[in-house]
Amino acid sequence: MNAARIILTLALLVSRGLVAQDARPIAQNDTTLRIVVSLANRRLLVIDGDHDTLLVAPVAVGSGLSVSYGARRWRFDTPRGTRMVVSKDSAPLWIPPDWHYVEVARQARLHLVWLHGDTTIIFDDGSRLVVDRETARFISDEGTDHFAPGEHIVVDDVLYVPPIGSANRQVPGELGEFRLSIGDGIGIHGTPDKSSVGNAVTHGCMRLSDADIAWLYHRVPVGARVYIY
Repeated sequence: MNAARIILTLALLVSRGLVAQDARPIAQNDTTLRIVVSLANRRLLVIDGDHDTLLVAPVAVGSGLSVSYGARRWRFDTPRGTRMVVSKDSAPLWIPPDWHYVEVARQARLHLVWLHGDTTIIFDDGSRLVVDRETARFISDEGTDHFAPGEHIVVDDVLYVPPIGSANRQVPGELGEFRLSIGDGIGIHGTPDKSSVGNAVTHGCMRLSDADIAWLYHRVPVGARVYIY
């Protein structure tokens, strides 16, 4: 591989946040409109040009904690490095990752059952749990009870994990009004938990107040660089 191709490949990897790096000097040399996040200070800045700071805001960042289930392990860090805003959306739906159900089950002392695709479970008394693209529903002689979108599907002492694509795997409101995605499932978004902003409490994403995420959504374009250090 020639030198030019090595440089190009490295640049692509860095832009996707896949190369460990100190983003601070890169951010300081950039003069485009950019987002800079200091994990130590839990501050997010939007800077344009050499020194024109347009926004300074407290931000919630990754907790650094971890959870495991069987052979799987998740660590909740906000990734350091250089990324970019790859998309923006309003009223985003949260698709809970698997670790969410592991945490919920442990907190409530529930067993976990993972569902894949449309499923009907028949219990000993003849009642049924139906999980498909619609909201999950529990059907018995007394009628049909629907689980609301995003509601945990709990029957007796079991938490059933809905498949990706089902209504119960889509949680409205959890990410606030706006989200800027920076790749690999990491985003900058709002939150209904206002007290969390400014603390190291997330599972890797960055949370802002309603006013700050609205400012970011309307003023920072897709393609803008994001420096995290």
